[in-house]
Amino acid sequence: MSSLNVIRLPLISALALALAACDGSGGSGTPIPDVACAETGPYACRTGTTEPLYTFQWALNYKDSYFQDYPSVFGGGLDLNVEPVHRQGIKGQGVRVMVVDTGTDLHTEDLAPNADPSLSWNLVTDMPDPYPTQSAIDDGSAHGTAVAGIIAAAQNGKGVMGIAPLAKVGGVNFLENPSVGAWAASMGGATWSSGADIFNASLGLVTAFALPYDSDEDTYTPVVRAMKKLRDGKGAVFLKAAGNDFDSRLCGHDFGYYDCSNPANDPMGPREPNAITVAAINAFGEASSYSSAGSVIWVSGMGGEFGESGTYGEVGTRDYSGPTIFSTDLRGCAVGFSSKTAHTPFLRGESHHNGIPDNRDCDYAYMNGTSAATPTVAGVVALVLSANPDLGWRDVRDILRMSARKVDAGYVSASPHRLGLFPYGARMDLATNKLSTHPGGKDDIRPGSTAVPIDLGWQKNGAGHEHSNWYGFGVPDAARAVELAREYKRDPRLSRLQDVQIPEFETVGAWYQGDGYAEGLEEQDVTSAQSMAFPYQRVTLLGTLQSPAQVVDSFQVRLSGTDVCLGALGIAVRSPAGTVSLLKLPNDAFRSKEVVDFNDYALNSVAFYGEEAQGEWQIYLMAANPDLPLEFAVKQPDGSYMPGFSQSCFGAKSRPTEYFLETEARIIAQ
Repeated sequence: MSSLNVIRLPLISALALALAACDGSGGSGTPIPDVACAETGPYACRTGTTEPLYTFQWALNYKDSYFQDYPSVFGGGLDLNVEPVHRQGIKGQGVRVMVVDTGTDLHTEDLAPNADPSLSWNLVTDMPDPYPTQSAIDDGSAHGTAVAGIIAAAQNGKGVMGIAPLAKVGGVNFLENPSVGAWAASMGGATWSSGADIFNASLGLVTAFALPYDSDEDTYTPVVRAMKKLRDGKGAVFLKAAGNDFDSRLCGHDFGYYDCSNPANDPMGPREPNAITVAAINAFGEASSYSSAGSVIWVSGMGGEFGESGTYGEVGTRDYSGPTIFSTDLRGCAVGFSSKTAHTPFLRGESHHNGIPDNRDCDYAYMNGTSAATPTVAGVVALVLSANPDLGWRDVRDILRMSARKVDAGYVSASPHRLGLFPYGARMDLATNKLSTHPGGKDDIRPGSTAVPIDLGWQKNGAGHEHSNWYGFGVPDAARAVELAREYKRDPRLSRLQDVQIPEFETVGAWYQGDGYAEGLEEQDVTSAQSMAFPYQRVTLLGTLQSPAQVVDSFQVRLSGTDVCLGALGIAVRSPAGTVSLLKLPNDAFRSKEVVDFNDYALNSVAFYGEEAQGEWQIYLMAANPDLPLEFAVKQPDGSYMPGFSQSCFGAKSRPTEYFLETEARIIAQ
């Protein structure tokens, strides 16, 4: 994908696959105990300082980064704390990583030493070389090569170094030939993919519709669930990019105060327990300006900002300036992110560092996005599995959570506007659809309330775990994660190789208005439905779910409706322990799309992870005003915005007098 713009590749009708790249402290965490180095060779137990471009890899060594001398784009952040692991000689040995992407140039000087042709396939040529096809060679085709380099670029005295520089890496050009069948084959369903330990998917499905989840029409979820059978039943580890839509203007705001897209809307995995959804942070240790936010986020990786100016992206030119993530590129200056027409000297192959040309052949580049953040976490997972290959997918997910560090503690009080008009945790007035200068809180979510918060910030749940819709459980510390992997090895009883428990959805409420719906409900023997006017412009209790004694993995809500403005609806859940999670915000992208009919549209929250579930779970509707006009903007491939206008959620028609809404919920238990 282009290092400047989001590329969407056609899939079917109104669906599109999007690459999850936007563009192309000291950071050291807790040290781990000394361990004798088992690595051999000229680079044994050495950090990436052996590589010429390592100084630009701030995600691996923050305190010594080239960017430390540029405070306008750098400072107060952190890194992944990989160096203590590398010094012990743990560099991904024995781990196989599949990059499901645009294709990968495995012949570059930094990827060839770790390339695994048996783990690769080209869906266009039907050959084991995943190099992007000639018909698709453009900036975007370099996306998969950059992702692969972030994970597994070799330590060989050339270019950059991957987080797991001894891991084996393969690729598939899924985005050049996307289909459900190709997705299944790429995610472990073919002989060439079934041997992968880790799958990195820096991509997502962008859709104007609320697609069904866990129903007969859902073709993606069975593929994700099948991954739990790989690795001899231990389950492959699936890393999924959250997306880059936080600053979308589909909500009608000039500034991104909240994410109106919701990563849970992507049907390619985020709602499933075995999908580790990854957000992005920048070199200031804050959420990257584009990073999608939502209750499905598990952890955050390093994505950076836009790197637009200077030689290496070190010059600040606007609010969201800052370095990106350096990696490998398609070979040569005629293709890829690095080319003679690129926007910085480094990307044009013209830069010199310490008097030496550092990208003369344009074989290296940089990119940002949750596309870049996801492989930084995949690299950490490769180190973890190298230290303990017996870990299951649940173990890896837990280790990432337990090693994660809290960042940007007070972000809800900040504002994207330089005048600080509204904080990120502002209230939204459900009658006017406007934001208030007053911050909100979980106590605003109660029956009859007419204003709700758009973010609750970091919350400690009933199990003592802190979670944020922006950051998930935080940023993993590789050294701590590897030490936890060793603890699991010393005591295998810590491991949880059994699957989580996924029950059927349970109806918790059904509302309707109109004789036609009453007759239909009577024919279906539905006796619990309530006839009532739809409660727009206020908070209402949708229903409750009673849970027996069990431990929560995640909580899901599923909605089906007719003649209901989905874009006006927000969903919040309160657990018996008092934790509140915002699963969906009112006035999101569905409002500008005027979506009023949907079936089995589902949401998920991991914020309750580890809580005792027993008791009453309350599901709240936060319904805004669907009748007000909306001026919004749609981002074009060239980065410009096209204006849009919606008279109301129901178009030029008046609000329907009849409607139907069914709400289902379930607890996925550990």
